[in-house]
Amino acid sequence: METKTIETPFTIPQMGTSGLRMKQEEYNRPGFLEQFTEGIALYFKEITSESQVAENNTHLLLGGDPREGNSERVKIMASILAAHGFTVIIPENGLASTPAISHAIRHLKTAGGIVLTASHNPFTDVGVKINTANGAPALSDCVDRVHTLQNSISSYSTTDFKQAQEKGLIKSINIIQMYTDLMDAIFDLNAMKQKISTNPINAVFDSMNGAAGPFAREVFINRLGLNALMLREEPRADLGGFDSTGEPMHPEPDFDYVGELIKHNSDGSYAISAAWDSDVDRRLDGGSGFFVESADEFAIFARYSHLINLQSFFPDTIYFCRSTVTADAIDKMAEELTELFPDKEVKVVQTPTGFKWIAELGNWGVEESNGVGNPALREKDGIFATVFLLKIILETGKTPKQLIEEIWRDHGRVYFTRGEVSGSDSSEKEKLQSILTDASKQVGKTFGTLQLKSAGSWDYTHPITGETAEKVAAFYLEFSDGNSVKARFSGTGSGGYTLRIYCSKFDTNYSIAKSTVVKPMKEAFDAFLLNGGFKGKGKKYTDSNQPDIYK
Repeated sequence: METKTIETPFTIPQMGTSGLRMKQEEYNRPGFLEQFTEGIALYFKEITSESQVAENNTHLLLGGDPREGNSERVKIMASILAAHGFTVIIPENGLASTPAISHAIRHLKTAGGIVLTASHNPFTDVGVKINTANGAPALSDCVDRVHTLQNSISSYSTTDFKQAQEKGLIKSINIIQMYTDLMDAIFDLNAMKQKISTNPINAVFDSMNGAAGPFAREVFINRLGLNALMLREEPRADLGGFDSTGEPMHPEPDFDYVGELIKHNSDGSYAISAAWDSDVDRRLDGGSGFFVESADEFAIFARYSHLINLQSFFPDTIYFCRSTVTADAIDKMAEELTELFPDKEVKVVQTPTGFKWIAELGNWGVEESNGVGNPALREKDGIFATVFLLKIILETGKTPKQLIEEIWRDHGRVYFTRGEVSGSDSSEKEKLQSILTDASKQVGKTFGTLQLKSAGSWDYTHPITGETAEKVAAFYLEFSDGNSVKARFSGTGSGGYTLRIYCSKFDTNYSIAKSTVVKPMKEAFDAFLLNGGFKGKGKKYTDSNQPDIYK
């Protein structure tokens, strides 16, 4: 072990719900990653010396997506963790999906793990986050303590990476096989393979040059024998490089970034299609000329949950969770869910945005950002979602469109679109904050064609403890005719500000063009901001280039 001095210690920002994301040049400042990691090492050393947090109390997982610099960061971080006496378990080549790391933490019973990913952000960004012994993203007690430790040190301990390997302090695992074995235990991949062999179907998958490629190949081709067209399968440090405008590619499964997948899916010859983001916790699923949104796909999963082996993970109470800004499709199914699980107590819960809130309740939940989680691990899981949809297609013989239309006929449809207001001026953010905070003063006024009926901020009351969480509010604006707009500032950016906007409206008629339904809400929100003195507008709405078969 060697102790090295940090000549001028950094002031390290506190991690948010998805860790700390910053630009490459910020993480690459000499000594920054070392100081950052030292604080994490001290935290795990502190909690493991106080109690037995896991069976393998001195073991930690470490890995992440393939973005630029991560392979070297893994070595630097592993050397520091090993110097503190931890056995560091690294996936082959340091490459792993976020859900695979979550599963490995639980399967290997380690004290926790560190995930190197900026998720759907381009390769110009870097991110690091902590998962605790239950496989879930760190809650505030962990994040607060790590932040304190990171900013109270002026040196760090390290050791030689190769020597640590030779001494068994740094080990390698086949995390792809470990994760695929979990999928097999849940879905019975052999049974699915037999159905595919007797009734072959075509698939098209876009791995977006992130971590998904090797996992998708093992699950869908090697284990399931699926005839799949694999787009952008190779993990790349630049996550696909730059687009035609010179901007870095976003490894995000939104309609803005998956043009080739949309083109292939539109011809109707692929029974299932999917794209996954850089760390594989987000997905976009569809097939046969149709794409299913997160909240709607979660409703399908809930209806067909009897098809998979997840019952053993459910305690007496099953929480069907959604973040507060996610479309409330699952809420409409509350009575049906109670009938599906007659021997369980069923609760439909709104949580704050940030999947850690869903994970702590059992992880059967959905976020609007193309994320669905399952109780077998404690993260959103893109490949799990795609395998589940495939399982349902094989068992029912129905297309994704037919599956969701059955639910819409029974419960109605929640039309939903997500957009943003973004900029780099802090005074603009303060202005937006002020307008939204004072929104209730505008009740009764008409904006565009809609009247504002009520407004305020939503706070989370924990369904078990009854406590109200701090700093998790989302602003809401309830307009006439059932039009609802929510807004929150994003915590996953790496510079400037982004205000996320969520528009939703319920209707028993499910075959209206989405753009027609959401247009009044977009216009009302822009008029509301203008009335408050803000000249910016909402943009990048997901429906703007979303394929819509009801047009």
